Amino acid sequence: MKLDTRTLVIMLTTALIGLAWGSYNFISTGGARTDETLRPLIWTVFATPFALLLGWLVARRSEWQLAAFCCFCLYFLTFFVAARIEALFYTVEQSKANGHEFYFVTSLVIHGVAALGLSLWRATRPAVRAEAVESVQRAA
Repeated sequence: MKLDTRTLVIMLTTALIGLAWGSYNFISTGGARTDETLRPLIWTVFATPFALLLGWLVARRSEWQLAAFCCFCLYFLTFFVAARIEALFYTVEQSKANGHEFYFVTSLVIHGVAALGLSLWRATRPAVRAEAVESVQRAA
């Protein structure tokens, strides 16, 4: 198994930038949940998958479909997983009282772990070439 360090570094760097941006936006709300904090809370759950997508496209442009699918799934499914995990530890009233802080922190942790996993997965696999995908589609 050969490690593509270029892909790993690019994807992890952009994911860390996204994670930092999401964390900054979450911290900037100060625990408040108002109309003014809506945009930072959206960035909290959107920044890491988006940054990872950009890094993936820079590292392996030919994998744009795989990158878009995986990053969308990471973004979309995190809502459900983080909400379920929060529900295991807090009641609805407790969650509302603390502004769903556990949910947002869990989202950031999930994004960090998934970004690491996706980066390692792509760095240990050969790049998917557009020509190979087209030939498989024609054969099917």
